Amino acid sequence: MNNIKIISIDIDGTLLNDQHEVTSSVKAAIRDALDQGIKIVITTGRPLSGVKPLLNELGIDGGDQYVITHNGGLMQTADGQKILFSSALTLDEWTEINQFMHDQRIYLQAEDQDQAYTTTTLIDPWASYENYLVNLPLHVLEKDIDLEDTNLIKAIANADSEKLDRIQRIIPTSIEEQVTVIRSTANNLEFVNKETSKGNALLALADYLNVAVEETMAIGDQANDVTMIKAAGLGVAMGNSIPEIKDLANVMTDDNNHSGVAKAIQKYALN
Repeated sequence: MNNIKIISIDIDGTLLNDQHEVTSSVKAAIRDALDQGIKIVITTGRPLSGVKPLLNELGIDGGDQYVITHNGGLMQTADGQKILFSSALTLDEWTEINQFMHDQRIYLQAEDQDQAYTTTTLIDPWASYENYLVNLPLHVLEKDIDLEDTNLIKAIANADSEKLDRIQRIIPTSIEEQVTVIRSTANNLEFVNKETSKGNALLALADYLNVAVEETMAIGDQANDVTMIKAAGLGVAMGNSIPEIKDLANVMTDDNNHSGVAKAIQKYALN
């Protein structure tokens, strides 16, 4: 009999296929896991506003279900009513990152629980797409100090992948020493508190629910999933994962276009 009690699942390239859909097989497996009392925890770089439609579609709601957003910067109940854990950048950290990105002519925004902010007046098309995708209102501010009272859960740069490839290679050491830099998609480069990670959030949730690490499972495919794949009792790599995830994972499932999440749940979690 399997003993998995928490399953942490990434969204893009994992839960969703390339048509941005949850297959019927994945829905059925998640429903069976929920019926068995397993906590299905959507774990993503998106804010809650960008996860809500999926939570509703999958029946993951209420105060007894949980979601990890902002790449581990925020852990809350699925109904959004209770925050269990939150970490943030300091204003000084944001200001240094923002100045560097401004000098490189790369768009950057800050995000709190349900809003986005920028001091750049020219909005990159990739940022417009991202904010539309996750239903996140954007405020254009005059100066960094206007963010003094904002919970800066993360900073995110949006641009063409080639530009972000270049930027990632030249990030100043002073920034890398203060924050964690994450590449969640080809067009996103994120900066979060050093303590922020999907892995730390998963471990915090397991502790909160009094679940042993050995009873946790994580499924992912990209670099921002590395920490949860390493932290979980059972790390599962999608068939479409980057090589680093495949090397770290305990097991590998099918790709996102062939219901890899469903196959992993069925094989390793359901009784």
